[in-house]
Amino acid sequence: MIVTARGILAATLILLLFIFLHLLPHYRGVERGGNAPQRYKLGGGWSPPKCFIKPLSNLTELRHYFSKSEAPCTNLKAFAAAPPASSGDRKLMCLDPYYNIRPGSCLVLSFGVGQSWHFEDEVAEFGCEVAAFDPTNGLKDHKRGDKISFYSVGISNFRGSKLLGMMRYGKKTVGAVDRYENLLARAGLQGRVVDYLKLDVELSELEFFQDMFFNSPHLLAGVKQIAMEVHHDDEGGEQERQENSS
Repeated sequence: MIVTARGILAATLILLLFIFLHLLPHYRGVERGGNAPQRYKLGGGWSPPKCFIKPLSNLTELRHYFSKSEAPCTNLKAFAAAPPASSGDRKLMCLDPYYNIRPGSCLVLSFGVGQSWHFEDEVAEFGCEVAAFDPTNGLKDHKRGDKISFYSVGISNFRGSKLLGMMRYGKKTVGAVDRYENLLARAGLQGRVVDYLKLDVELSELEFFQDMFFNSPHLLAGVKQIAMEVHHDDEGGEQERQENSS
């Protein structure tokens, strides 16, 4: 199967519009300024609110939504914010009491490490257990200190291999990928609440959310915060994948 990068970008917008226009209105919630969001119970003591985002009707509203904060945070902690970390390594975690992220018991998943471990190392030093995934940096599965476990596989909506990377960077490699649910099992994290999920996977974010929304929404409900980079490949190009049974 061959998918063009422009097609991926278009599919991303279509998928997001479908989600916002057709799925979200079916969830009960409250308008901004109303009562506190309603919750439903989940294992591990985490009860995320039901969505209270108003239905969107066009791309202008969608872009406005991405540029406006819907969930204010009074206690933001920055990781990988100082040199030698680059600006792209910097991630923010909300430590408001509502999220109950506690050193010593928190769990962080990091998809997309590359050659930079600044974020993962600082989160581990903060006191979180870290499971990191990346099939592109040439490393094998290993333990990095006491708190970081690394797995040489990427995230997608299928189990198999695919061409990874972006044409604009001039580097594309074939790497192993798998579904989120399978990766949790591989890391022995089934049933765990994920306090923070970092997603920097260069065009594979669409596949991740497609799998989560349509195949594993119960697992998405177990993630407290997501820090995601959204990519598009201006240079075009093609992506190929070889799919195995999952």
